[in-house]
Amino acid sequence: MVTFIYILVFTALILLLSFLDMLVYKEPFIQSLLTIYTFEFGTRRMIVVVPAILGLLVSMLTDYRLHKQNNKKHQGVQKEG
Repeated sequence: MVTFIYILVFTALILLLSFLDMLVYKEPFIQSLLTIYTFEFGTRRMIVVVPAILGLLVSMLTDYRLHKQNNKKHQGVQKEG
């Protein structure tokens, strides 16, 4: 669930930023979306992209730990019953 919310928020922010760029720079929505999404090594965009990828990995790890913890709780309840 944490990963789903992360992806949802990340997508919403990208779409909002593209919409604002479309209004400010008076270019088509797809063009502003592609301008934001392009990734070039050696640019300052890596400063944003690397933490975003790390955040996705951390959210996936958190989901895995929560899933594992819930499985342990369910196994404990089944053993008692």
